[in-house]
Amino acid sequence: MSVLLESVTTEILCFFLLLLWLIYWYLTKNYDYWDRRGVPNIKPQFPFGSMRETMLSKTFFGKAHDNFYNQFPNKRFYGIVEFRRPVLVLKDPELIKRIMVKDFQSFVDRPVIMGNPKEYIMLHLLNLMGRDWKDMRTKLTPTFTSGKMKTMFALMEKCSEELRDHLETEVEKGKTIDAKHVLARFTMDIIASCAFGLDTDCLTDENSEVFKIFGGVAKTSKSRFIRRVFILIFPSVLKFLRVNLIRPELRNFVTNIVRATIDYRIKNNIKRNDFIDLMIGLRKQEEIDSKQTSDVSYGLTIEQMTAQSFVFFIAGFETASSLMSFCLYELSRHQQVQEQLYQDIQGVVDSNGGKISYQVLMEIPFLDQVLNETLRLYGSAHVLSRVCTQPYQVPDSDLIIEKGMQVVIPLFSLHHDPQYYPDPYAFKPERFTVEETKKRHPYVFMPFGEGPRNCIGMRFGLMQAKVGLATIILNFHVDLSPDQEVPIEIDKRSLALMPANPVLLNFNKRKIT
Repeated sequence: MSVLLESVTTEILCFFLLLLWLIYWYLTKNYDYWDRRGVPNIKPQFPFGSMRETMLSKTFFGKAHDNFYNQFPNKRFYGIVEFRRPVLVLKDPELIKRIMVKDFQSFVDRPVIMGNPKEYIMLHLLNLMGRDWKDMRTKLTPTFTSGKMKTMFALMEKCSEELRDHLETEVEKGKTIDAKHVLARFTMDIIASCAFGLDTDCLTDENSEVFKIFGGVAKTSKSRFIRRVFILIFPSVLKFLRVNLIRPELRNFVTNIVRATIDYRIKNNIKRNDFIDLMIGLRKQEEIDSKQTSDVSYGLTIEQMTAQSFVFFIAGFETASSLMSFCLYELSRHQQVQEQLYQDIQGVVDSNGGKISYQVLMEIPFLDQVLNETLRLYGSAHVLSRVCTQPYQVPDSDLIIEKGMQVVIPLFSLHHDPQYYPDPYAFKPERFTVEETKKRHPYVFMPFGEGPRNCIGMRFGLMQAKVGLATIILNFHVDLSPDQEVPIEIDKRSLALMPANPVLLNFNKRKIT
C-alpha cells in the first residue's frame, strides 16, 4: 500500500513539476526575441518580462517606460517584453509620424483584450478593429464637429452654473475642497447630460445612483489589478472561457438607460441636442439612405449605441476630471499664472457682455497654453499603442515588424524629454505659444494621439475642461491646502494617469470689482 501511495505522490509531483516547467517555458520563450534581431532592448526578468516595476506597483506605467526610454539616448527604437510578448518602442518623432499617419494602413488596430465576443458593450470604437472600426468611426465623426460642440455647450453651461453654486456653498462652510472628488462629480453631470440627457445631480446628491455605478470604473483595486495581470499573461484562457469583462449591473444599467431614452424620445418627438440625439439622427438618416440604395443595414443597433455611449462615459469621465484637478493644482502653486489666466478670461468675458460662450472659450490663447502644459505634464495616456496588421519594414533599418506585433509610443517620456522640453518637470505654459510650438517637432506632443485613429472626443474633452476651469477661475481664487502633498503622487495601478490621493485646495470667492 505504501509503495502505491509513494508512486501516486511521485506522479503528482512530476505532474506539477512538468506544469511549472511548461508555464516557465510559455512565459520565457520570447525573452531572446530582440537579441536574435539585433535590437537594443530591456532585458526581461521572469515572470514579468520588462515590466517588473509596474507589476509590483513600484512606479506608474509612464514612469517605468521613462526609465527604459532614458537608457537608449541615441536610438530610434528599442525592444521590451511585456510578460511574454515582444513589444517595439519608438523614440524617433519622424518614425512615429510614419507609423501614425503615413503608413497608418499597416497599424490600423489598437491592442484589444476580449473575453466573450458577444459582450456587446465592449464593441465600442476603442476596441473595434479593421473595417468595423473604420465604419463606426465614419458614422460617429460628424457627432464631434465644432458645430455639434456648440449645440452641446448649453448643456455644459447649466452644469457649470451648478458647479459654481456648489463651490460657493462649500466655501461658506469654510471647507478645504477635494478638487478631484468635486470635479469628478461635475464631469459626471456633464457627460450624463450630453450623452443621455439625464439630470443626475451628482454634485449635490452624494447618493447619486449614476455616480455609484460609474464612479469606480476607472479605479484599480488590488484585486482588479491582479485580475488584469492574469488577463495580460493568459489572454487565450480569457477568450476560451468567454469571460465577460464588464460587471452585469453596469452593462444592464447603461443598456436600460439607452433603450428607455431612445424609446421615449422617438415616441414623444423630443430633441435635446445631445449624443443620444445625434445617434438617433444618424440612425434615421441611414434608414432613409438604405431604403434608397436597397441596403439592408439600418445604422446603429441599440447594442451599438449602448457600446458607444459606454465608452463616451468611460473615456471622458476620469480623464477630464483629472486634467482639471492637475491644472488647478499647478495654478495653485503658480499664482502669477493663475492671475494672468484670470485676467485673460475676464477680459474676453467682459467683451462678451459678461457671459461665457463657446466662441469666448475659443478666443483665450493663454487658456489653451495652460491646458496644453497640463496635458504635457499629466496627460491621461501613459503610452499610445498600435498593432501591426501586415509585415512592415522599419525605414532605414533591417528590422521587419511582424504582423500582430504591438508597437508603443511612450507619450510620458516624449512629453518629459529635456531635448524637447528643457526643465521638463516645471510648469511653464509659455512652452505652448505659437512661436515656441513651431520650434518643436509636432510628434513630441500628442495627448490625444495623432493620425486617423486619434481621440474622436478631443473637442468634447477640452470643451468640458475649459468650461469647468473658466467657471472656477472667474469666481474663485485657488490655493493649495497645507495638507496637499507636493509633488502630487500618481496612482501606480491605474491605466490612466491620475492622482493617487485627494487633491486638496482652498477656494476663496473673488470680490466683484
